[in-house]
Amino acid sequence: MEIGKARALTARLSQRKQQIAVTLSHVESQRSEMEKIKDRQDAWTRQRRRSLLNYLNRWYVREINEINRALERVSKDKYGSCASCNCAIETDWLETFPEAEYCRVCQQMMERTERI
Repeated sequence: MEIGKARALTARLSQRKQQIAVTLSHVESQRSEMEKIKDRQDAWTRQRRRSLLNYLNRWYVREINEINRALERVSKDKYGSCASCNCAIETDWLETFPEAEYCRVCQQMMERTERI
């Protein structure tokens, strides 16, 4: 992979990591705020909101962990190589999913085996 392309993707990863940190902070403040006003909400509404906020928190934590692993691969000069087959990950795949750890073929095989 070209150095310039790798730097651009790394910058995107870092920027997304910052965006997620802001979003996680907002999710946490919403969770705290929700707990303060529980008298005004019925139990069902509160539980649904809590479930949604917990789901969002898990989603963003998983995404930030994927980004951290990608940035670690950059620092080890392994970014852009598939963790399964060691082939180069397709550039268009990395442009779409800069945190990708696997090439498109290996990713699809993993997804198929997870469904079984």
